[in-house]
Amino acid sequence: MPIKTTMTGSWFRPENIMALVAQSRTGEIDRSHKKEIEDAERRAIRDQLHPNGSKRGLDYVSNGEQRKAGYTQYLANRFSGFSKTERVNMAFTADFATEFQESNPAMLEMLSGPGAAAFSAPRIESHLQYTGGELAKAEALDARKLAKEEGAPEIFLNSASPGVMTMFFPFNKPYKDHLDYLFGLAKELRKEYQTILAVDGVTLQIDAPDLAMAKHLAGDWKMDFYDALPHHVDAINEAIAGLPSDRIRVHYCYGNYLASHRFDADYSRVLPELLRLKAGTIVGEGANPRHEGDVRLLRKHLSEHEWPSHLKYAIGVIDVKTPFLESPETIATRLEKFAEIESLGPERVLGGTDCGFQTFATFTNVPYKVGQMKLESLAAGARLASART
Repeated sequence: MPIKTTMTGSWFRPENIMALVAQSRTGEIDRSHKKEIEDAERRAIRDQLHPNGSKRGLDYVSNGEQRKAGYTQYLANRFSGFSKTERVNMAFTADFATEFQESNPAMLEMLSGPGAAAFSAPRIESHLQYTGGELAKAEALDARKLAKEEGAPEIFLNSASPGVMTMFFPFNKPYKDHLDYLFGLAKELRKEYQTILAVDGVTLQIDAPDLAMAKHLAGDWKMDFYDALPHHVDAINEAIAGLPSDRIRVHYCYGNYLASHRFDADYSRVLPELLRLKAGTIVGEGANPRHEGDVRLLRKHLSEHEWPSHLKYAIGVIDVKTPFLESPETIATRLEKFAEIESLGPERVLGGTDCGFQTFATFTNVPYKVGQMKLESLAAGARLASART
C-alpha cells in the first residue's frame, strides 16, 4: 500500500521575501507585494513537488508560510486588542535556560539579541478579537490556485493553536487566568479555521507545539504542564467542533531548536491526549535522536489500546535540525516501524518532517540545498517502504 508523504509547513524564504519580512511591523507581508508573495509560494510548492529537481516529491504540500515571519508572529496582524507600542518577552522556564546553558550557550545569548524577535510580542491591552478573516481567505484562495496550477494533489495552510498563542503572547489582563485566556482564544481562532476550511481543496494544519514543547517553554501558565495538557486538547476540539475533521491536521513538537532536549515532555503521557484530538491527522516528531525511540512507547500503548479509526499519523522521519542527510533506506526503516504496528497499519501512516525547515525567518537550522535533498530522500524512502508493506 503506498505511503504518502508531506512536510510540516515552513520552507526556506528567498532573499527578497526575507527583506520584506524584516521591513514588516506586523509579522505578515503586506498584500501590496502580491507578486513577490505568489512567486515565493509557487517556488515553495515546486520545491516540495520536485525536490532537488526530482520527478516525484511530496504528495501533500504547503505554501511554505512565505508571507509570514513565523508561525505565531503573524497573529498580531490578525487580532485586535494588542498594544501598538509596548512589547513583552516570552517567559522561559528554568529548565529551558538550563538546557541551553548546558548544550547551546551561544543560542541562549542570541535569544536576548536581534535574532530573538520571534520571542517578543505586543502586550495584550484588551480581550483579543480575531479580525484577520480577509487575510486568511486571500491566503487560502492563493494556495488553492497555486496548487491547481502546479499539480499538487493537496495543499494545507498553517494556523496557530489556541495553546501555542498563550505561549508566545504572554498572559495579561483582562483574562482571569490561563484557562480563561486559552478558551477565549479558541473561540476567536475558530474563525480563522472556518475561513480556511471554507475554501474547498485546502486543508488546515493547526500548529500546536504547546501539546509537548510547552513543558519546557511555557513560563507563565501557572499550571503544571501535564495538568494543563487535557485543557489544551479540549480547546482545539472546541475550536474545530463541527468542522470537516478529514481536512484538519494538528502538529505537535518539542521545539525546533538545537539543544539537548533532555527536559522534553514524556511521549507516553502526551500520546493519550493526542489521540483525543478530533482532527483527521496528527503530525509529529519521530526522526531526531531524542524521539526516534518513541515508536516503542507507541507500540506499548497500542498493545493495550486501539488507535482511533478516524486518525492518521504523519510521523517525522526527517530531522530538520541536522545537516545529516537521511538515506532512502533510513526513511523506509523508520516508516516500516510504524506501519508494522497492527492497530495502526500503513493505511494510516504518512512520512513527514519533524518540524518546518524555517519556523521563523530569523532561524534556520540547515541550508536550502540540504532541505531539498532531505525531501527528495523522504519521497524515495516512502516508495521503498510502500513496496515492502
